[in-house]
Amino acid sequence: MVPGNRRATTGRSLTHHWRVEPLTLADIRPPATYESVRAEARRQVIELKQERRIAVGDQVTLVFENRDTVRGVVEEVLRAERIEAPDRIAEEVETFNALIPGEGELTATLYLEITDPAEMMVRREELRGIDAAVTMRVDGVEVELLGDPGFAQEARTGSVHHLRFRLTPAQRDAFARGEVTINVDHPGYGAAITLTEAQRAALATDLTGG
Repeated sequence: MVPGNRRATTGRSLTHHWRVEPLTLADIRPPATYESVRAEARRQVIELKQERRIAVGDQVTLVFENRDTVRGVVEEVLRAERIEAPDRIAEEVETFNALIPGEGELTATLYLEITDPAEMMVRREELRGIDAAVTMRVDGVEVELLGDPGFAQEARTGSVHHLRFRLTPAQRDAFARGEVTINVDHPGYGAAITLTEAQRAALATDLTGG
C-alpha cells in the first residue's frame, strides 16, 4: 500500500542520523528492470516482513520498516505509477527515505485492516488520531513516540499512518532479550500484544545495524 499524500515532502531536507545509508537513485531498479525480477523481489520482501508485521488486535497492523522494505515500496510505486524519469525517481527516493529508521529508532507503517469500504469510511473518522494512541514499552518502560514530519497525515485521518519510536540506549540493549509490548489505547479501539522472540530479534537488527 502506498502512503497517502507523500508529495507534500518533496524537496524537504532530511534530518536523520543514519545508522544505515539512505537509499539513493543507484539502489532503485527502474520499472522496466524491476518488472523482470518482480516476482522474486516480492517474495523476498514478503519473507522479510513476516516477523515485522505485527497485528495489534483485529483492525490494526504495524509493519516495521527497514532499508530493504522501503526499497520494495519505492519500486512498487514506480511500477504502479509508471515513473521512469530520473528526477521523478529521485523525488520518490527522497520522500520514502523518511521511513528508514535513524540511529536508535524503529519506524512502522500502521494499517487499518478493514476490508469493507463503507465500514472503512466510518472507522477512519472514528479512529482519527490513532497514530498518537500507540505505545511501545520495553520491560515496562515507555518508548518515546515521535511525531513524524516525513509524511503529511491529512488531519491525521486515513487508513495508513507512519510512526517513529526513539529508544534510549538502555531500551536498545534490553530490546532483544526483554519484554516488548505494543498497546493501542484509543476511544474507538483498544488492543495490546507482547512481541515474540522472533519479532524482537527481527526488529533488534534495526537498532544494532545487524
